[in-house]
Amino acid sequence: MKKRLLFGLLAVVVLLSAASVAVIILKFRPKMDDTLTTFNFDAAALQTNTAPSNDTSSMTYDFQIGNVIANEDTPTTEPPTTQPLPTGRQFCMIVSPFADTWSGQASDDTFTPMCTTLVQGTVDYITGQSRVFDAEENEWRDFYLLASGRKVRTDAVQLLSADVNYGDNHVKVVSSETKEGDLQIVLRCDWNVPYTFEFSGQDYYTKNNKHYHINAFTADKIQFTFYHTTAADGAVNITDSNIVSNAYWTVDDANKTASLTMPLRKVGGYYGYTMQRNADGTLTLTVKKKPAGISGARVMLDPGHGGKDSGALGYGGAVYESQVNFALAVAAKQALERRGATVLFTRTDDVYYTLEERKNMARQANPDVFISIHCNAAENKTRFGTSAYYFRPMSQPLAQCVYQQVLAVYQNALYASDSYRKGKVGEGANFHPFSVTRLEECPSILIETGYVTNDEECALLLSADNRARIGEAIAAGIADYLSRG
Repeated sequence: MKKRLLFGLLAVVVLLSAASVAVIILKFRPKMDDTLTTFNFDAAALQTNTAPSNDTSSMTYDFQIGNVIANEDTPTTEPPTTQPLPTGRQFCMIVSPFADTWSGQASDDTFTPMCTTLVQGTVDYITGQSRVFDAEENEWRDFYLLASGRKVRTDAVQLLSADVNYGDNHVKVVSSETKEGDLQIVLRCDWNVPYTFEFSGQDYYTKNNKHYHINAFTADKIQFTFYHTTAADGAVNITDSNIVSNAYWTVDDANKTASLTMPLRKVGGYYGYTMQRNADGTLTLTVKKKPAGISGARVMLDPGHGGKDSGALGYGGAVYESQVNFALAVAAKQALERRGATVLFTRTDDVYYTLEERKNMARQANPDVFISIHCNAAENKTRFGTSAYYFRPMSQPLAQCVYQQVLAVYQNALYASDSYRKGKVGEGANFHPFSVTRLEECPSILIETGYVTNDEECALLLSADNRARIGEAIAAGIADYLSRG
C-alpha cells in the first residue's frame, strides 16, 4: 500500500514542473541500499581503444542522481552531398581497423548475418554509391557499393589511385595447425581481396518484419569465400581440430570466387573466428574453440551508454540508464568471478565510447563471450519486461540461456506475487542488428534487463538485492551456455 501511494504521488507531481519533479523524486526515490562501484581506467589503454585495466585494487564509490541531458544529435532534414566518383573502375582500401558492411541494396541500411566485417587493408572496387539514414546512429551515412555485393561507409575506406588495377587473384594455404584448441590457417593472396563468411544448414524465419530469427543454431558447415579469385589450393590440417571435420576448396569460375568450406564436427558447434592481415602480406584465419566451462572463461561486459550518452531516463530524468547498466554490470562481474571467470569491462567509469570503439575493445581483448547490459525504454511508461537480442546465429544459444535465467528472476522473485506481470514479463530472445551484437569473433548479445522508463520496474532495478539477483542470473546463463556440449 505504501508503495502504491508513493507512485501515485509521483504521478501527480510530474504534472507540476521539471524543477519540483526533480526535488520530490530525490526525496522519495527508492532507497539505494548500496552504492555503485567504479574502477579506474588505464590511461594508455584509453588512447589505444584497448580493453581497460581490470585492476580492482583501487575502488571508489559513486552513484549520482542526475538531471535530464538534452539530445543534441538531431538528424539533418536533408542529407549532405557526396563527391562524384572518378570514371572507370575505382578501387578502394579499407582503412578502419574493422569495417562493418551492409546489404548491397543501395537504398536501405539493412544488416544481415551474411554482412561480413572487413579487416584493414582489404581492397575492392566500387560499383556505385548511396546515402542512407542510419536510425541507430541517428545520422545520414554515405556508402560505396562494392563489387563483392555489399556496401561500406565512405569514411571507412580510402580511394586508391585511378590507374591502379589488379588481375585475378590466387589464394593458397601456407600453413595450418591446431593451437590450444584453435584452428589457425595462414593464407596468401596475390592481393588483399574481399571475403565473406557464411553458415550452411542454418534455418531462419521472419518475425516483426525481421528475417533472420532462428529457433536454434543448426549450422553444419562454415564457409569463407574470396572474391576476384580464380584459383585456390593447399590443404588444411584438421587432424587435431575438435571444431571442423574437413576442409576443401571450391572455385566458381563464372563468378570468380573461391570458397573454403569446413564441415563442423557437431551441428551448431562453432564459436567465432578472427581474421588478421600480417606484415608479410599473409592472412591468418583462426577458427576459435569453445571454453570448457565458466571457470577460466574470459567474459567481456559492456555497460550500455555512459558519459554524454545517458541512455534512457527514469523517474522523470532523475535516474540515468547508463548508471543502472553499470551497477548491473558490477553485480554480474561479482557473480562471474565467484564462478572463476575472468571479467573485462568496456568502460569502468561514467565515460562515453562509440559503438565501434566498444566492438574494437572486444576484438583486442579477445573474450570468449560479450554481453552488452542495458535497460529498456518505451513511450508507454507502464510497459515492463525483459528481453535479449542476438544477431549472428552462433549467438542465439547464449541469448536464450541468459534470457531464461533473467526471466526466472522476474517470474520467481520480483513478480512472484503478481500473476499478471509474471505472465507478461518475458519479451523473448530475439534477432536484432544492434551494433554491439554484430561481432564475429565470439558470441555477443545485448540484454534488456527491465524498463527504466517504468517507475515501478526502475525501482526494482535500484535495489542492490535485485541487481545481485539479476547479476547472478546473467552469470548462470553464461555458465549454462558454456556447459552445453
